[in-house]
Parts: sequence; structure tokens; C-alpha cells
Amino acid sequence: MKFWIDENIPRQLGKAIRQAGYETHITPRGIDDLIILKRAIEVNAVIVTRDKDFEQYVLREGRSCSGIIWLLPTPKSEREELAKVLLQVIEDNKLILNTSFITLSLDTVGIKRLK
Repeated sequence: MKFWIDENIPRQLGKAIRQAGYETHITPRGIDDLIILKRAIEVNAVIVTRDKDFEQYVLREGRSCSGIIWLLPTPKSEREELAKVLLQVIEDNKLILNTSFITLSLDTVGIKRLK
């Protein structure tokens, strides 16, 4: 399983995904969101982001993607706990990650299947 880590994701979270044994691609600063969508599809990677624009592109406009995990704002002091929740959601949903838009916070997991 591959993940495309957006530039707005704290390093601690990207590192947790990588340490769990998953391949990660890190977005360079300043890359346009639509380019991220395209590149993630090319490598079949799930995008992990805090950028609300992906909700617009994927859910409202119906643009293609290889799955999105949209992280809602979380206090810095709770990032370690969020990393645990994130890894558990990845593990529990491996079979549908590439066809889902997942909204995630410490107390919310919303999964919308994509067409």
C-alpha cells in the first residue's frame, strides 16, 4: 500500500505511516492539488491531507483519485494519538482505501465510497 503525504501533514504522522511499513511519497512544497491528484493516481497512492480542497475536487466535482484520507484539525498535543487512530483506520480499511474518501479525527471516522 502506498500513501501520498501532502505538505500540510505533520512530519510525525507521515513518519508513523512509513514506520508501519508503508511506502510514502512526500509532496514538495507548493505543488498544486490537481497535480498531486494526478501523481498519486500514477503511483496508485492514497492521499493523506488536511486540505479541504480535496473534498471539493473528489466528492463534488467527481475527479478521479486513488483514495483520500482527510485529517480534520487536531491539537498538536494530540498528534501521537491521531497517529495511532490513523494507523488503525488504515489497517481496518486496507481493502477499500483506494476507493474511499475517509474523513478522520480523534473521534470521527467517516467513509464515503467513491465511484
